[in-house]
Amino acid sequence: MLRPATPADRAALIALLRAEDLAWTGDDSISDEELGDVIDRFPEALVRVDGDGDGDAAGRVVGMAAVSDAGGTLLVLDPGADPDAVLPELVDWIEARGGAHELHGYAADTARLAWFEAHGFPYARSLYDLVRPAGAPPLDAPVWPVGVSVARYVPNDEEDPAVHGLIYREAGWAEVPGHSDRTLESWRSIQSADHRSFVARRDGGPIGWVSGIAYPDGRGWINQIAVAKSARGAGLGRALLLHAGADLLEHGATALALGVSAANTAALGLYRSTGFQVEREWRYHGPRVP
Repeated sequence: MLRPATPADRAALIALLRAEDLAWTGDDSISDEELGDVIDRFPEALVRVDGDGDGDAAGRVVGMAAVSDAGGTLLVLDPGADPDAVLPELVDWIEARGGAHELHGYAADTARLAWFEAHGFPYARSLYDLVRPAGAPPLDAPVWPVGVSVARYVPNDEEDPAVHGLIYREAGWAEVPGHSDRTLESWRSIQSADHRSFVARRDGGPIGWVSGIAYPDGRGWINQIAVAKSARGAGLGRALLLHAGADLLEHGATALALGVSAANTAALGLYRSTGFQVEREWRYHGPRVP
């Protein structure tokens, strides 16, 4: 049975995400708060329930499809479910909402990836989750380019348009494979009071941005680093990474993590040089070839 997801499904969807991670990476340590944040990025979702009963509580949730307002997709599948039984309707729903230009799964989930290939979604790219584990050596102190200052940033109506413009225009965020463009309002919607964000400025104008969050389980996630194209090559990205990492460690994090496209070799090299290592690989397929 297919039906729209409701707030009552939240616990079941968190459990489904955790079951996937355990099955395909052997790790179930990611907190409910972090998994819940993943779900919250997708305001519209469909669930596949194993059973024919009526009502939100009928049956067991075995699949989920979701599309964000930025065009991103989320496709979750019970590791024990048959892809042929669950994926067709979920993928059709995503396609009807214009989100099936890319579908993804864990690199180890060979049954799902084979289904993608068999149904016209060729492999396109990989994305890595990287982790800097607890107990890693201390981070180096950031070295800021001459004339650059950095300060904590709290979203506000006056400065938000300039910071949004830095990320999505001057830094070309959406030009990187896997990054989504966002309107100002969409970007504002993903900022929360729990995020710890910083803006680097030169001559009063924003040229760099970093944002992260420390979860209660000690995992500090750095979710966005952006440097204006005109300010690259001077070490600002490294300084922002080190500054944000140290800040998260000072505010409850014991380990650091982030995501990066496998094709973004410059960023991947930066992260590895500061102690991050690959924790999991996601494989993206699509768009569908007729």
